[in-house]
Amino acid sequence: MHRFGVLTGLLLVASLSLDAQQPTTLTFRDVLARARATAPAVVAARLHIEEARGRAVGASLPFVTNPLVSLEAGPRRGDGATTTDYGVEVQQDFEPLSRRRARLDAARAGVTQEEQRARETERDVIRQVATTFVRAIEAQERIEVATTSKQLAEEALRIAERRFQAGDVAQLDVNLARTAVARADGEARAAAATLAGQITQLKVLLGIASTESVTVSGSLHEPFGAIRPDDLVTRALERPDVLVLDAEIAEAEADRRFATTLRWPEVGARGALRREGSERIALGGIGLSLPIFNRGQEASAVANARIARLRAERQALRTAIEADVRGAIATYDALGGAAAEFERTVIPLIEENEKLALESYDVGQIGLSDLLVVRRDALDARSSLIDQLIETRLAEVELRARAGVFE
Repeated sequence: MHRFGVLTGLLLVASLSLDAQQPTTLTFRDVLARARATAPAVVAARLHIEEARGRAVGASLPFVTNPLVSLEAGPRRGDGATTTDYGVEVQQDFEPLSRRRARLDAARAGVTQEEQRARETERDVIRQVATTFVRAIEAQERIEVATTSKQLAEEALRIAERRFQAGDVAQLDVNLARTAVARADGEARAAAATLAGQITQLKVLLGIASTESVTVSGSLHEPFGAIRPDDLVTRALERPDVLVLDAEIAEAEADRRFATTLRWPEVGARGALRREGSERIALGGIGLSLPIFNRGQEASAVANARIARLRAERQALRTAIEADVRGAIATYDALGGAAAEFERTVIPLIEENEKLALESYDVGQIGLSDLLVVRRDALDARSSLIDQLIETRLAEVELRARAGVFE
């Protein structure tokens, strides 16, 4: 019974170990979700928001300054007697309510800025992650092309060996066929190495442990989502970098309101208790600052200049974004159309040519060199299609990044 339990435990451990070794397959949506949740750069950017919220705590305090307590004491000598005089004074300054509101608004605008900067960091990270993912898919599809090419080369090698044994061809044909197989195998290995490098980069960007096995799943032939030009342009104008400028303008406007309040006097309350000889004296009063010289002139001028600059930057950015996104849409449409046309017209022809050439070589109608030329043309065409598809997908990633829309 004991042995049975030990055996069962070992089998369970082995089963769990095998499950742990199963690779994690990531789709495009998976990498976007992980980028938003665990990417180190995104996580660090979000921590800046907490710093800004911490600074806003100070702006929410009801009083800018702490109470000031003053103590004084000393001996009084007279008529042959010595007594101790003392005084206790408490002072608290108050700021105008409008000034406190302006400080709060500026602090809240600072929090909003950090929130939007975190979103901007997320947008940049997602652009990098999406680009790396697309490159990994590209390497995966080049492996498939190289594998197909190797299978065809192996079929040609079998035919060459059979015909060589029959005395129809020379040893040269067999050697050329073997060279073609080796070349296709080398191309597959190179694509596999590229895929490994892209997967490693993807894991770094997503904060995935180096020991975790990861694969990617996707296709260069299909877009990652619907492309609606007008919707992309509209949403691009709400990008985080635009909203950061909006928050900076709100902060500058709050600073201007704060500067306006410096024209008004500050109020302070005073209270004192004194003893002079045998007499005790209680005093109370108020204090007023006189804003004669410093009436917030500098703060007001700086705030006005900052508002003008930020509004000009926002307008320029919005204009650039609209032109940029529309240009990216045109580029994406042109590349996608060219790739679709190439795939529709060229790929069926090269597949037919490969089939006909192999059959012709099998029956001795063409030589191996002719077959290899057809196969090389077919491989070049497939590689050209991948080149066009990768440019299309990268253009889509760039379009979505410029529009700030990844779904």
